[in-house]
Amino acid sequence: MKRIVLAVVALLLPAGAATAAQAATTIAPPPGVQVSGMTYLPGAHVPATHLPPVTPVNGTLQSSNWSGYADLTCGTCAVRYVAVSFRLPSVNCAKSPDGSAVAFFAGLDGIGDTTVEQIGATVLCSGGKASYLAFYEMFPLNPVAFSGVHPGDAISVSVYFNAATKHWQLALADVTNGGKIAASKTCPAGSTCRNRSAEVITEAPSDSSGTVLPLADFGQASYTGIQVTSRNGTHGAMVSNGLWTTDALDMLGSAGNTLAAPGPVQSGGRAFQDTWHAAS
Repeated sequence: MKRIVLAVVALLLPAGAATAAQAATTIAPPPGVQVSGMTYLPGAHVPATHLPPVTPVNGTLQSSNWSGYADLTCGTCAVRYVAVSFRLPSVNCAKSPDGSAVAFFAGLDGIGDTTVEQIGATVLCSGGKASYLAFYEMFPLNPVAFSGVHPGDAISVSVYFNAATKHWQLALADVTNGGKIAASKTCPAGSTCRNRSAEVITEAPSDSSGTVLPLADFGQASYTGIQVTSRNGTHGAMVSNGLWTTDALDMLGSAGNTLAAPGPVQSGGRAFQDTWHAAS
């Protein structure tokens, strides 16, 4: 996206913010963030995550905005690491509602608590065209966006909680283009980050009012190389064990129709495919 960064920023920023768009090519990233081969987009209006209200139904969690898999820890347990790779889908904005969006991420927390520490890529549809961005988000803080990823790129992301420094280390690598993001962040002020879940998710993100946006037609996302590590160093993936239970999440619309749903986990819980069904 670097070659069209000004057009992307103009789409995301309020009208009349051309000077901010130009400055986006030179402004340094936030403290604790290192970037190479990508461009920080300060002030970009990027749809944010929305904590999913989940309903257990026949062994599957149903949500209005998340689709994928999550490991939910036992009452005295915690996780410290999650990682996944995926090829950024080419989103069909020509057949998606204007203003629709989709995000692909790995994260800690988010189910049954009030924070999410996540990193991935998001796609926004406007005027039938797609804008592809990388982002990290320490919810409830707003997401921080970067240009430089493209449809078809091989993306690897991870979130690691460093217990010694009390920092979450969020990393994204565009294996195709060589771009990288590395952020070291503390839990947002006033929040308690518990590391009680690890997830790999396709999301219908939300606007500034918290309203879930229509889900852009991403076709299918293939997640591979999933890794999850517990607080005590036990390695696993999207498979239940004595430290966590693994749940699928289906994304349902207000009418009860399926918007997106994951297929079965494969390769010992290290891979699955998530499929788009409807925008709303």
